[in-house]
Amino acid sequence: MERGKVMVEGRNLSKEFNGNVVLKDVSIQCVQGEGLALAGENGAGKSTLMNIISGGLSPSAGTILADGKECHFSCSKDGRKAGIAFVHQELSLMREMTAGENIMLGMEPRRGGWIDQKKLHEQASAVLEEIGYDIDAYELVRNLSPAQRQIVEIAKAWAASPRVLIFDEPTSSLNKAESDILFRFIGAIKKKGVSVIVISHRMDDIFATCDRVMVLKDGMFVFESPVKDTDSDEIISKMVGREFKNVYPPRNEVLSSDIKLELKNVSIGDLVKSVSLQVPRGAVIGIGGLEGQGQRHLSRGLFGIEPFTSGEYVINGQAKKIASPGDAVRNKIAFVSDDRKAEGLFLDLSCGENILSLSYRRNSRWGFVKKKQADREILEGIRQMNIKLDDQRQAVKSLSGGNQQKIVFSKWIKTNPQILILHEPTRGIDVQSKLEIYELIRRLTGEGVSVLVFTSDMLELIGISDEIYVMYEGRISGRVAGKDATEEAIMQLSANTGKEERP
Repeated sequence: MERGKVMVEGRNLSKEFNGNVVLKDVSIQCVQGEGLALAGENGAGKSTLMNIISGGLSPSAGTILADGKECHFSCSKDGRKAGIAFVHQELSLMREMTAGENIMLGMEPRRGGWIDQKKLHEQASAVLEEIGYDIDAYELVRNLSPAQRQIVEIAKAWAASPRVLIFDEPTSSLNKAESDILFRFIGAIKKKGVSVIVISHRMDDIFATCDRVMVLKDGMFVFESPVKDTDSDEIISKMVGREFKNVYPPRNEVLSSDIKLELKNVSIGDLVKSVSLQVPRGAVIGIGGLEGQGQRHLSRGLFGIEPFTSGEYVINGQAKKIASPGDAVRNKIAFVSDDRKAEGLFLDLSCGENILSLSYRRNSRWGFVKKKQADREILEGIRQMNIKLDDQRQAVKSLSGGNQQKIVFSKWIKTNPQILILHEPTRGIDVQSKLEIYELIRRLTGEGVSVLVFTSDMLELIGISDEIYVMYEGRISGRVAGKDATEEAIMQLSANTGKEERP
């Protein structure tokens, strides 16, 4: 098949920050009607490359061409004028404005010098409808779910009618049904001649949307292939620099009879209804189901954020009242939230301060930090989690998503938890960080820690869990042993059409 016109091109692009080379001699073409996957670990240079292409950064060396003519972007606004839109993973929405106002920001229709609110929201609704999502354009962004905010960000980019559309981890907040809608939209705009670039750690995204894949490692180009001529194992091996065989460590096929945590008919209003489950010592129990079936409320209820309104919460055979996160921590329960930036980290504090944020008491005396002891603990946490940073004093917000997530894990591990609750533990992080987190989970279970994993990633759910419970409309619709789990069995339970399989 003949390739389309090269719309935007980067030739021999390099970028340095304070003498640190983050991108070296990389060339890229945005081709009309083609989907290009940009793969690589966090810190490989993908976002830097896309920020240069879209005008957000200026290259230290190299040339950008639009329609064959050399151009110089001084800011992202110049990129948008050239028809290049970038849907960032880090959302830039105005929380106190409506979805429609965000979508049409800078393109507001006017009447008599004033913004025509009715027409604005009609136009925003039309954009959302074209993409394929049903979101009220009049709803304030602060009231939207993470998935809906992601969709509004996509609609905001598409409203400008770009000819090159760049997505950074577009499905990180979307469930399977929402992702499938996005995939159809991408297929449709490619047919209209739009050039699409997808940065993603999810192999499903790459194979569903892209025609070509390009891999960066350590800021350099290492691999390119038509998607039809490669597979996920080859792509991942190029990303991590070694042969890739299996993401998931061996599971426990025989579970302990020592039940660390048990729920007996617990409810949270009408959101979670009469849920009963058991978490044996040293086991990984997965909680799956379609998005919005009560999983988020249950995970937060287990940590006392949304306390249970009825039922029994049993730890080590004794009924407990976990009415707050403080109660949970006192009972050796740790919680990794699905939103690390809002609930897991102090973004403006240093990496070291974040690592010790839950264990300052034992590293201080009379209100003063024991510096040598604190530094030892911080370095131990950095080594234990293989956190990549320049200095423990740098702000945690400067790290990649994978390294930020490792810091969240590190701070909780320092509390010596016996029960670990994980909600979307690998969302938006690179393959190598996922591997390290999976290995960490198994290492902790080997030490007797019991783990509950709430994840919308079907392969992760099946790959990491010793036993899986599936939720439907706030209830447990069934459970299945991890070794027997299949995508079909999980989907049947997710839709409440299958028979419960007991291990």
